[in-house]
Amino acid sequence: MIKKVFVAVLFLSSFGYSQNTDSLYKAIVKLTSGQSSQNEIQGNVQNEKCAFALFAEVKQNFDKFTPKQQNVLTSILNRPNTDTSIVSPSGFFRIHYSFNKFDKPGYSIQDLAVAFDSSYNFEVNFLGYPPPPPDGNEGGDDKYDVYVIDLSGGLYGYTEPATQITNFTSSSFIVMDNDYQNYYSSGFNGAKVTAAHEFHHAIQIGNYIFRDADRWYYELTSTSMEEFVFDDVNDYYAYIPSFFNSPFKTISSHTGYDMALWNIYLHERFFQENPMLGYNIIKRSWELMVHNRATVAIAKAVQEKGHSFKFEYANFGEWIYFTNYRAKTNSYFEEAKNYPLIHPTTTIEFVPPKKQLSITSEPVSFNYIIFPDFSHNFTDTLVTIISNSDVEGATDPGNNILNLNYTISSNQFENSNKINEFYFSKISSDKSVYLTELDIFNNQPTGQTVKREEIDYAYPQPFDYSNGTFIYFPTSLNTNGEADLNIYTSSMKLIYSAKKKIFVTDKIVVQWNAKDFNGAKLPTGVYIYVTKSADNVKKGKFIIYNK
Repeated sequence: MIKKVFVAVLFLSSFGYSQNTDSLYKAIVKLTSGQSSQNEIQGNVQNEKCAFALFAEVKQNFDKFTPKQQNVLTSILNRPNTDTSIVSPSGFFRIHYSFNKFDKPGYSIQDLAVAFDSSYNFEVNFLGYPPPPPDGNEGGDDKYDVYVIDLSGGLYGYTEPATQITNFTSSSFIVMDNDYQNYYSSGFNGAKVTAAHEFHHAIQIGNYIFRDADRWYYELTSTSMEEFVFDDVNDYYAYIPSFFNSPFKTISSHTGYDMALWNIYLHERFFQENPMLGYNIIKRSWELMVHNRATVAIAKAVQEKGHSFKFEYANFGEWIYFTNYRAKTNSYFEEAKNYPLIHPTTTIEFVPPKKQLSITSEPVSFNYIIFPDFSHNFTDTLVTIISNSDVEGATDPGNNILNLNYTISSNQFENSNKINEFYFSKISSDKSVYLTELDIFNNQPTGQTVKREEIDYAYPQPFDYSNGTFIYFPTSLNTNGEADLNIYTSSMKLIYSAKKKIFVTDKIVVQWNAKDFNGAKLPTGVYIYVTKSADNVKKGKFIIYNK
């Protein structure tokens, strides 16, 4: 089947200002006239040069085109002309369509209206995102406008800013294909996932921020929404091979379509702990995106909810290894058997006693190293996964590639980590703080190389109620999984005391919502914490900032 492309018209173009207006003009005319071949469109997906950026680029630079070009572009940028519309059952959407031979819908418009209402209900009412802002009376009234037309150039649909972008946000409207013939998800299935995908773009640009440099995260989130809203369609299967073929690339260099599994991981990973936790981490990342680059916002959102991005991203690397024929029932991804296999950085035979490799690691990426060991009954295979959690570096990945040496040995050596009874390893790098090693021996995780760190400080510091949900305090492991937490004022008045669950990621901590016995927030000041786990006591000071 032919794979067509989502177009989210949200950002400054990847063409950049060095691209002249003639090139921009030719590109958008070629795309919207249907002259772009399917191979070109598919190639654009893989190379992150798809057309989502063209509309915004042209709109923002409209006065730079010639009068003749402006006349042509006006018809492209204007809202589509249709002759009929209906209002969705919820009353939020107005669906515009026509019965002419070109644009006649190939699926039920009433069903499409229900699909948009389902997307609204899940993304706004259930997940808690704010709805996209109204556009005044554009489209006939203040309802959110969706236009169904015959899209040329192989597009699923697009979300276009309805007005000049101010304060980094804008109202918008959505354009959909009218039949989805020969798409990866054809017919109404294509329409459903487009509704979920594009509606979240409308939420993103309408309420949070418009930032070209993080466009991969806009697409990652919208693609994951397809799966969350319409789990039965699975259109994202068509994109994930790009990620599985190049896990060594920094997360921000992917298209985002191919990285939807990260958000799916967050949901499935934390579902047993709290069915809403993964969703809440994703939503919080968008709130933090307003003042942070995407990778930083993601890491902060994970931390605020009591977990470590460094640990979770490493764990994600293990999940995406166990796919296809390696999938394990009731473990890892629910749909893992339908995913491709991860592509290793290298496969190299291990010949005892020792082997050393020099590896380059991009920020927020994975290196998979496969070591067949024919000295052990000709069957043993060790897989080493090295993850890099440098979220700040991912904002400028070209200047933050780190070099490391990885040593594997059949004997213990200085500062080595024990993988199992057969293997010992060591990572050497001047930026090893970002690196985590996980190992899989004969298709079973060893669980030996992730260090759980005991710390002696509270974080985040200072704690600001407007930016965080929990404070985390150091403690130690014990047999019952709980620790005592006591909070005092600087004059040693006890204001909170309880037994708390011990969280174990790459740090060993308990969490507190920064509220006293009565559930009230505390005034700005310095406080004292004391944790006790078995016979181990940790104490210290921390600061609360309450605006």
